[in-house]
Amino acid sequence: MNDFFKDFENFTESWWPYIISFLISVISGIRMYFGGTYCSSQARLDGKNIIITGGSSGIGLETAKELAKRGANLILAIRNGEKGVKALEEIRLVQKQASVQIKILDVSEFSSIRNFVEEIKQEYNKIDVLINNAGVIGNKSANPVDENEAIFSTNYLGPFLLTHLLLPLLSQSDNGRVINVSALAHYNGKLRLDETFGQSSTTQEAFAESKLALTVFTKYIAQLHKNTNMTFNAVSPGLVRSTGHWTNFSQLYSSYLTKFSILPWVWLFLKTPKQGCQTIVYLAVEPSLHKVSGCYFSDCEIKEPADVANDYNVARTLYEKTCKIVAVESENLNIQKKSALEKEEIN
Repeated sequence: MNDFFKDFENFTESWWPYIISFLISVISGIRMYFGGTYCSSQARLDGKNIIITGGSSGIGLETAKELAKRGANLILAIRNGEKGVKALEEIRLVQKQASVQIKILDVSEFSSIRNFVEEIKQEYNKIDVLINNAGVIGNKSANPVDENEAIFSTNYLGPFLLTHLLLPLLSQSDNGRVINVSALAHYNGKLRLDETFGQSSTTQEAFAESKLALTVFTKYIAQLHKNTNMTFNAVSPGLVRSTGHWTNFSQLYSSYLTKFSILPWVWLFLKTPKQGCQTIVYLAVEPSLHKVSGCYFSDCEIKEPADVANDYNVARTLYEKTCKIVAVESENLNIQKKSALEKEEIN
């Protein structure tokens, strides 16, 4: 026993306590920095009808929890009913009296989107916030072409169609808000506006292109509706730990050794889903943003998107091409053809 106290005394008199304290401080600082900013707004959402796609797990579920605590009427649009029930149970753990409806929606299928919107129109006279959160990196399809097309449909074409079909209900809100969840990967994306549109050769390219298209679309539609009560913004949650990211890159975890060598770095540098949802929550609740539209947000601040998002000609071509693909008639969108858009760049 005397040897133990002697060793402890020698330890406390050495440099080790200072070294350990320094390392803990550095690790804590890194975690705080990469964890991002938390939404500081205390605004309530009582009586607000909010749709969240992909709300059964990850960022979508954490967003739902945060908005439920503020009194929102939530509509979780998800593909799997069983996962929806589990999500509802998790939300009720943080907000016992939460108002939550589970609706089946596959954003990669146009028919599913149209059926979903018809159901919503029958039950609601307005939608206050639409959060296009559902997204995939890959779906493990045996056919790479099918996989990449599914990524593009889920991450861009689906949200495009859903947004347009819900415009009439969004316009009935005092301040209808559309929040499109983009990604840092959009900076690496390349828009193919020819016959190869949406046909990337790899899942990484497909993901980046889909998120770039979503960002460009967000800024463009914001300009088309600049004189309305609706706002449209894109958001990057940052690098987030989520089930989808793990499962879609299984080649990285082919062995336990590889997996456990990566885990500490994932923990250190990637956000938790709760941290990743903060800017989405900020855009949904912050009163001062009621006229802020056409912006790209990250860590609760406006950031510059990829340069192509400011190119009017590219944005217009993308928009018109997508309208044809999803069978949306622009004349049915109540868009003024003669608008402030008649210029080279979107301001």
